[in-house]
Amino acid sequence: MLEKIGIIGSFFYMLDITEKDYKWYIVHTQSGYENKVRERILKRAQEMGMSDLIKDVYLPSETIKSMKNGKKVSKEEYSYPGYVLVSMIMNDATHSMIKRTPSVAGFVGSHATVKEESRIIPTPLSDIDVARIFEDKNNDSKSDLSSELMRMEYDIGERVQVIDGPFNGLNGIIGSINPDKGKVVVNIEIFGRSTPTELDFLKVKKI
Repeated sequence: MLEKIGIIGSFFYMLDITEKDYKWYIVHTQSGYENKVRERILKRAQEMGMSDLIKDVYLPSETIKSMKNGKKVSKEEYSYPGYVLVSMIMNDATHSMIKRTPSVAGFVGSHATVKEESRIIPTPLSDIDVARIFEDKNNDSKSDLSSELMRMEYDIGERVQVIDGPFNGLNGIIGSINPDKGKVVVNIEIFGRSTPTELDFLKVKKI
């Protein structure tokens, strides 16, 4: 057990922190700024005396091997562009610090939250999902996290915009969600008619 005394602004706080108090949260970032966000969160945590509250910032990635000019080259690519995972103690101060970090859009799951004294608390990943992600970092875990991202970030009836493919730029309403396949069915407005269209999870965004 870690007994922590710190200062946030003009407030003193004391926490008895145990390993089980840390939870993993999904943070939505500006695409292409994942590593910058990781560095900024860790730096801000240190500057604001929250290093013991922000345990880790993880960017799931995979090494892609290919041939270039007759030579083998390896390139690391992020498995989930636009997202980072943060292991942290969630409270008002840490929640605010991360949300105000440049290039952070917010916490995934903030729309499906519990309210405590009129405060909105983002939903953490379940222990089962965390175990899957870290025990197997290959294709299976990617599918699991994609399913979790979809389940937590989108709702049936929510309005979205297509950001890739032949329907790029068109708006629609989510009619159904299939986390196992990583797909959503969006009722897209085409020539004044609603057309159900199955799309990959990463090809839509909230409006």
